[in-house]
Amino acid sequence: MPKRVQYIDIAKGIGILLVVLGHNDMNAYHPMLHRFIYAFHMALFFFLSGIFFNPDRDFKTLFKKRFAGLIKPLIFSILLIYGISVFFGKMSFITAGGRILKSLYMTGPYLNWVQLWFLPLLFLVNLYAFFFYKFTKSIKKDWIRWIILLITLWIGTLYLPYMWTLDIELFGKSLSLYGMPANVDLILLAGFYFILAREAYRALPESFFASKITFFASALVLFTMVFTLDIPVDFNMRLYTSLTLNTIEAVAGIIFILSFSKKIEQYSSRLTSIFSYIGGLTLSILVFHVPIQEMVNNKLNPFMGQSDLTIFLAYLAGVLGPIFIHEFFIAPNPRVGAWFGMGKQKSS
Repeated sequence: MPKRVQYIDIAKGIGILLVVLGHNDMNAYHPMLHRFIYAFHMALFFFLSGIFFNPDRDFKTLFKKRFAGLIKPLIFSILLIYGISVFFGKMSFITAGGRILKSLYMTGPYLNWVQLWFLPLLFLVNLYAFFFYKFTKSIKKDWIRWIILLITLWIGTLYLPYMWTLDIELFGKSLSLYGMPANVDLILLAGFYFILAREAYRALPESFFASKITFFASALVLFTMVFTLDIPVDFNMRLYTSLTLNTIEAVAGIIFILSFSKKIEQYSSRLTSIFSYIGGLTLSILVFHVPIQEMVNNKLNPFMGQSDLTIFLAYLAGVLGPIFIHEFFIAPNPRVGAWFGMGKQKSS
């Protein structure tokens, strides 16, 4: 991989480690750390996913590639969850079938492993970005495209408060739904950070993230906002408290992580290797970390009580467990690897 993009893999590694940390019980003990992670971690992942988006790729190729890399792992995970429940638990085929159908709504509350909501949304965001560039391709002025992008962000946050919960009438019955199917209502918000990544990466000089000024300025903005403002954000729960402040905070967090990653690339080859390796396994860690972390936490709790040590050990299992699954179950098995977008390759 070219040296210029090495720090992006490092950022992916840091990002997924923060995701795992944000999905355990540490919120009750360290709410400020939880606030810090949630300030930017989802925006960061959509940003990192969009940096190298190619709008010139034909739609069919894009659809097939993203379906293989995002929707197939989602389908595999859902079938795995309920297959285990039927064959190794006490769940009936009828119950499992009903749960699978429910899972096809694909928002967090309808998925047994809530973190899987990210996959269908990222798939849709890729398709959205294709059409965004298709319809703005004739625009010669970049600043006009930036204005359009900001308008889509504004529109995308206007209706979010009404999406959670979404009350509708269907066949004479009142239903309360959590978000729209496959997180369609998040496309404009997530798509903003996805497209912003490509636009910013093309516009910024290569030295931007290597600059000490960039690093310290982004850190100052991010930590000041986290410690002084009460502006919670949670994409999954359709919570975006302030259009302006949440966006500034998220962008500062993205810049900080990328600058920090650039510093790691410059000064530590060992840490570069570790974080890049973890960054290459983001999909496997994303899919499996929640159930592993919860299981270990529940097993340790009766003996050790709920403490920082319990949380740390569960966190460690939430990182190392998926890596083990990837290296010894997914990567060596072409049939399973194909469900994770790996094709005939044995590693990613």
